[in-house]
Amino acid sequence: MTNWDDLRFLVAVSKAGTMSGAARLLGTNTATVSRRIERLSDTLGTPAFVKAADGWQPSPQVAKLIQLAQNFDGLLQSALNARGTHSEAAPVQIKLGCFPIVTREILVPGLERHAKALTGISISFHDRIFGDGLGDHDIVLQLGAPSSGRVITRKVGAFTVRVYGYGKAAPGSDWVGLTEEHDAHPIMRTAQAYFGKPPRYRTDSLHALSSIMQATRLPGLMAEQTAAQDPDLAELDPDLAPQVAEIWMLYHESRRTDPGIRLTADWILQCFQDAADDLPETTAVRTCA
Repeated sequence: MTNWDDLRFLVAVSKAGTMSGAARLLGTNTATVSRRIERLSDTLGTPAFVKAADGWQPSPQVAKLIQLAQNFDGLLQSALNARGTHSEAAPVQIKLGCFPIVTREILVPGLERHAKALTGISISFHDRIFGDGLGDHDIVLQLGAPSSGRVITRKVGAFTVRVYGYGKAAPGSDWVGLTEEHDAHPIMRTAQAYFGKPPRYRTDSLHALSSIMQATRLPGLMAEQTAAQDPDLAELDPDLAPQVAEIWMLYHESRRTDPGIRLTADWILQCFQDAADDLPETTAVRTCA
């Protein structure tokens, strides 16, 4: 290989999963990305990526090369961040992917409480509801541990989700739930069993779900952290087992020594600890009797 710059395109497509996403990462256009990947494929003598239902996937023949390129990219970013941390003039850029409800209920309060912990760090928050792995993010907060990948993982906290309502709501009532992609999750199965029918309204995030419940006054699923802020809400059935959604943090193993990653990860852990400490002890026993 004579043009090492092509590896940047290899890493970008691997992260983004699409040519257009890789173009945004690299600050170029889709045609340029496609052309460089085609040239790299010709050099390697095999297609670098194959088209799949969920985007472009690395071909098995170049998986090792992509792994090496990602490691180099991570190590390079770590070295650059070591120079920029604690410098307000040129803060370290961290792209963080997480659920909207995590951003609103847990991370945003921490921006004020622990501002000093993020000295020299600039965070870009991105909604990430579905997906497994990092994609094009530096750090990801997701439901459950990742299924694969060369990543550092840690469980940082959890959301306890219960069935709440504005007053009594018997089985058979209309209710608000998550989209069909979540129907197999224990959170949705518990609610489906209680109401005995699919939800009337669906959304793909707990954040939006609570807003729909407030607007329609229909019962539905809600995280304890959100329900605790609404005195009109109460748990419908204390005999229903609450469902715990574990939140995991992950970042690429090549960023293990990256000071920007380390400072941001420590801040995230503190935010989750604050959320646990702030949760009222009475939340679990407030019921629609």
